Amino acid sequence: MLDDVTESIYEFVMDQLQQSKGQWPRVAKGAGVPKRTLEKIARREIADPGVSHIEALAAYFRAGKHGRHRGGAGLHAHTRGE
Repeated sequence: MLDDVTESIYEFVMDQLQQSKGQWPRVAKGAGVPKRTLEKIARREIADPGVSHIEALAAYFRAGKHGRHRGGAGLHAHTRGE
């Protein structure tokens, strides 16, 4: 069952990355993920990207792409109810 959940998050992130093509530098900064890492994930150059990067990107996209995670704070700065 965990594989299904992981795949869902991964596919969500991959779909969002394709939809935000051309805005990857902003996405990378907002999610706290290195731009080159984001590019490799989006182009499927990394077969099994780290969960921390996928979670950070998923959180960024779920936050409505408003960049609540700017400055590389990642998930650790995000709290419920913001």
